[in-house]
Amino acid sequence: MSRRTPACGMKKANSSGKARNGVKRGKTTKSTPVAKKAGPAQVAKAKKSGAAAPVPSLQERITEAKKLEALDRAKPVAAPAKAAKARAMRPAPATDSAASPLHNSDFPNTYINQIAVQLDDPDHSVTLTWTGPQAAAQEIGPFRSSPGAGLKGLNCDDSATSRRSGSKCTPKGTFVVSGFQDHLNSDPRATYVTWFARARGIGLHYFPSVPKYPASHGCVRLESKRIAQLIQSNSRVDLTGVVIDGTWTTPPKQW
Repeated sequence: MSRRTPACGMKKANSSGKARNGVKRGKTTKSTPVAKKAGPAQVAKAKKSGAAAPVPSLQERITEAKKLEALDRAKPVAAPAKAAKARAMRPAPATDSAASPLHNSDFPNTYINQIAVQLDDPDHSVTLTWTGPQAAAQEIGPFRSSPGAGLKGLNCDDSATSRRSGSKCTPKGTFVVSGFQDHLNSDPRATYVTWFARARGIGLHYFPSVPKYPASHGCVRLESKRIAQLIQSNSRVDLTGVVIDGTWTTPPKQW
C-alpha cells in the first residue's frame, strides 16, 4: 500500500498559523508588562531596601527649612495651669544673682554690650564687649563656635543669601538680642538660647557637637555650656548687639 505524502502547501500553512498564534515548539512567547507608577508603598519599600530615593529640589529643601524656622521661632507651649500655680507659690529669690548665678554682681548696670561672631574657620570665634562699672573684670573670649552650614548649593558667605529665610545660613550683619529660651523647640540638646534673629528661629546656644566647620541649621553653636549661660545671663533685650562678620567657608557637608 502506498503512503500519501501531505501537500507542501498544507505544511507551510500550519507553520505560518503557529507563528501567528505566537506558539513555537518548546517555547511560549510572553507579552511585555506595562510599567506602573510607584505608589507610596513601593517608595517606602524602595527606601527600606536601600534603593536610591529621589533627591529633593532646592526649593523643596528651602520649604522644609522654613518649617523648621517656624517651629523654633514659636513661643514655648504654656505650662499647665497646675504647674504654673505651683511655681507661683514658691518664694522669690532674694537677689537676681540667686536666680541666675552667672549674672555679674553689678547686673544690669554692667552687661554685655556686644557679641561679635567671626565666621572664619576653624574656631568661628565669639568675643564679648562689656559696658558698665565692672566691665573690665568680665570674660571676653574668644570662645569657639560653629555657624550654619547652609543648604547644599548655597554660598552663605554672600550676605543676601545668608539672610534668606530657609537658607540654613547664619545671617551676616548687625542684630540685637530679642529674647531668651531654655532650649530650641526643634532640638532639646540646644540649650541656653539667646535670640538675635527670632523671625528665623536663630540664636546663640550651647550644643554638644561643635566641629571646626559650619554645621548648624543657622544658629551659632557654642562649645561651652557655661559660656552660653554667661551670654544669656548678662545680655539685655534691645540693648545687647550681635555682629556676624568674617569669611564663611563651604563645609564638607551641607543640608
